[in-house]
This record gives sequence, structure tokens and C-alpha cells, in this order.
Amino acid sequence: MASLKAIISDNVQEHRRCANWSAAIREMEKLFAIDRDPLIRVRIGDIRRKLDRECEAVREYIRAADLFAEEGFVIKALAQYRLALQLDPSNAGIRSRMERLRRSLPVIQLQRKPGEYRVPDR
Repeated sequence: MASLKAIISDNVQEHRRCANWSAAIREMEKLFAIDRDPLIRVRIGDIRRKLDRECEAVREYIRAADLFAEEGFVIKALAQYRLALQLDPSNAGIRSRMERLRRSLPVIQLQRKPGEYRVPDR
């Protein structure tokens, strides 16, 4: 017997194939209730963009970015914030979240060993 998650995923695919976007979103919301995967929020945002609901898409991308950040996927979070910012360039909240996330990144210092560099022959 197929799991509930697999059944819902199949339903989502069927609705997407038929371009039944509202039903696909409803099924994706069910799927997200079972599995808090940020990619589900991204896909919902993508569908909302197809429906020309950019404000709703921005909210979905921000929500996905927040989830990615919570899970420690900083690069993926920044990418979603950037996508949301492309749709809503005047949104100061997105900019502040991105800046806060960037500040939390560790600074990686590259240490060079003494023998790595040679003075070029002239």
C-alpha cells in the first residue's frame, strides 16, 4: 500500500499535468502538513507566479527561505530571498533578512603556507 505522502505527491503531479493549479496548491498544502520541506513552499510560490499572484509568491519564497535558514541551508535561503526580492525590489524586510543571514555566516580565512608562493623570475 502506498504511503499517504506518495498518494498526495501523485495527486499533485496529476493536478500539475492538467494545469489545475488551485487543486495542486491544495494538495501541496496537505503535503507540507506532513513534510515541512521548504521546496514545497518554493513550488507553491512557482504556481502562484503562474497565476500572476506575485505578492502571494513572494510570501511563499520568503517562507521557504526562512525554513531553509532554520535548517542551516544558508545559500539556498539567500537564493530564495533573492528571488523574492526580484519580484518585490522595494521590500525592505527581505533585505534585512538577507543581511541578518549574511552576518551569521562564518568568515573563512584562507591560510597560505610559506612555500606556496614564488617570486617570479625576471
